[in-house]
Formats: sequence, structure tokens, C-alpha cells
Amino acid sequence: MKFLDHFSRVTTPGRVFLPQVDGLRFIAIMAVIAYHAMGFCAFHFGVQITDGAIRQNPVILLFSCGHLGVNLFFVISGFILAVPFAEHAFRQGPPVSLRAYFYRRLTRLEPPYILNLVASFLLCVFVFRHLPSHPHLYHNPGWLGYVTPHLLASLFYSNGFIYGTHPYPNIVLWSLEVEVQFYVLMPLFARLFRIRPTWLRRTVFLVLIALDAVLCYYYYPYRVWASLLGNLSYFLGGLLICEIYITDWAHQMGRHFMADVLFILAGAAIPLMSTSPYLNLVLPWLMLIFVGASFRGAVCHHVLSWRWVATIGGMCYTIYLYHFFMLSLLIRLTGLVRTHIFWLDLLVQMVLLSTLIVALSSVLFVYLERTFMRKDWPQRFWKTVRAWLRLGTAQIT
Repeated sequence: MKFLDHFSRVTTPGRVFLPQVDGLRFIAIMAVIAYHAMGFCAFHFGVQITDGAIRQNPVILLFSCGHLGVNLFFVISGFILAVPFAEHAFRQGPPVSLRAYFYRRLTRLEPPYILNLVASFLLCVFVFRHLPSHPHLYHNPGWLGYVTPHLLASLFYSNGFIYGTHPYPNIVLWSLEVEVQFYVLMPLFARLFRIRPTWLRRTVFLVLIALDAVLCYYYYPYRVWASLLGNLSYFLGGLLICEIYITDWAHQMGRHFMADVLFILAGAAIPLMSTSPYLNLVLPWLMLIFVGASFRGAVCHHVLSWRWVATIGGMCYTIYLYHFFMLSLLIRLTGLVRTHIFWLDLLVQMVLLSTLIVALSSVLFVYLERTFMRKDWPQRFWKTVRAWLRLGTAQIT
């Protein structure tokens, strides 16, 4: 077995593996790490990041728009979840069993998520209570009354609805709440694939994407911004790309250098537009072009499918769950390496921090996520439990 095989994702039998999708996940997770790394660097280095600094320095600009990697994740999720529904609608694939669909989401994603919440609670108990940077816990005798409700709300993916703020202590979990809202409603959105003819179906997708983008431009409170409604355009973009992929590209996937050009232009336009007040209007379309072009580009396809890139991208769920905690710890070590030129420090810290985070996350991935990628893990688990019980009974008797 090759070294990377130990860290590759386990795919469901019968499902086609698209390595460039994991390559896109790599871009998304590295962008998110860069964004949060910049925040930690600014805090620990005593640097205030102004709008002027962001606009004037391309490195700071690039790091500052890393949070848009979450939007890229939403497009990818829309694509991936739509594939079996689209195959049934357009290629006479087997019908999607909703029972199996929801069971798979539950057994695949919920165990690593619950383990992360347990780790979050333990960090609150043993670490965060002793840090002044956590004022809700620091020297607060009622800290448990603050932590417990937030973790319980996160357990049911409802922190944003209840509190109107990011989850505590792992703030990045807000996007998983949005993802779960989409998972639940995906079978309903899949009904859009029934619209005929093709031109009308694609027009409906484009209109819905435009309407949601306009809504988010004019109405953007937290409970909308951190909900499916505030991000629906990205998920629908993923559905549209999936529809085009299944109907037009899957059988004749030609590679074109023009798609590489579009991929690069859209990718460059995203950070350039990140400081624009019109970002919410244009970002869904830039993401649509960026992801769609990645499937047709002659060069970007090979880059995104490179084994190291795809393997790291395949671990993005574990990396996403734990990277915020890791940054908080590791910056205390890597922060000793400084040039006192902030944009250069960002580059140095990104190399050091991302390398360490990927290394640590790969271990967590193997033990806390990869096991749950196997479709039959519940059956294997209970079989092992029964074997232990029989062994214990035999020893007693």
C-alpha cells in the first residue's frame, strides 16, 4: 500500500471518484486556514489590519478573503449531493432512497462532529477557562452555564438560530449548520431536475441564484447570512454545475485551455472583488465559473487531481473541524519565527502552520473520520461489540 493510501478518503462503492473535486476542497480549506491564520497573527503580533492595508498589499488582500473558501465549500456540497439525484433524473440511474440518503449523512458526518464537540468541551474545561482571551469563561464561576447551552445548540445545528452568533468555542461550526440545512432540503431541491426542457430548467436555476444574490445584497442580518437562505445561491450553483456535468460533460469530457483561462480569471477576480460592496451580487457567478471551469480545463484538472492535493482535500472535514483550535495553540510556537514585516510574516506562518495542521489532522482523520467513511461501519462496530461481550461472558463463566 502506498503511503498516501493510508490517508485517502473511502468512497462509496458504485460512486465515481472525481479527484478534481477534492482538489477544489484543498483550495477551500487552505483559504479558510489562511484567513484564520491572519487573525491569529494579527492578535499575537499586535498588528491592526485596516481596510487600507488590505487594499494596498496583495498578500494581505489574499489572506483577508480566505473566508470565501466557505462559499466554495457550499458550491462543492451542492455538486456532490446532487450527483445521485441527477444520475437518476438524466441517466436512468437508480432512484435515491431517502432513508439511505439520510442514514448515510447521519453515519458519515455525525460521529466526527460529536467527537469534536466533546473535544471542545474538554478544551473549555482544561484550557479556555484559564485564558483571558475567553472572557466568558476566564475566572467565571458560571462558565459551565455558558458553555453547555452553546454546545447543546451546536449538537442540534441550531446555535445561529438561537443565539444569532457563531458557535462557541469552535466558531467555524456555523457553516456546518448551513450545510445540514441544505442536506435536509436537498431532496426537495432535486425536484428542479424534473423541469423540462433543458433551457427552461437552467433558466430557473440562474434566476433562483440571481434572486438569492440580490436578497443577500439588500438584506444581510446574521440569521440570514449564517443560514441556508443567505447561501442558497452557492448550493444552487453546485446543482447547476452537476446538471451540466451529468447531461453534457460526463460522456464527452474534453479539456480546453480556454477553461483554464476562465479558471484563472475567476480565481483572480474573487480576491479583487472581495473588498467591493457588490461582492454578494457577483461572488455566486464567479464561484460558478471557477468550479465549472475546473472540470473542463486541461491544466487545472491535472493540478487539482494531483495526488497530494486531492488527498489533503479529502481530509478537509477533519481539518476544518480542528484547524481553529490548532491555530490557537501552534501560533504560540511558530510565532517565534518573525521578520516583523507583517505580509512576509503571514507567508512564513502560513507555510509553518498549514504544514503542522495537515500533519496533525491526518492522524485525526485516520482515527476520527476515515473509519466512519465506510458504509458498513455501524454493522462492523456492533459485530465487534457482540464479540467482546461473548468473550467477556466466556471468561466469567
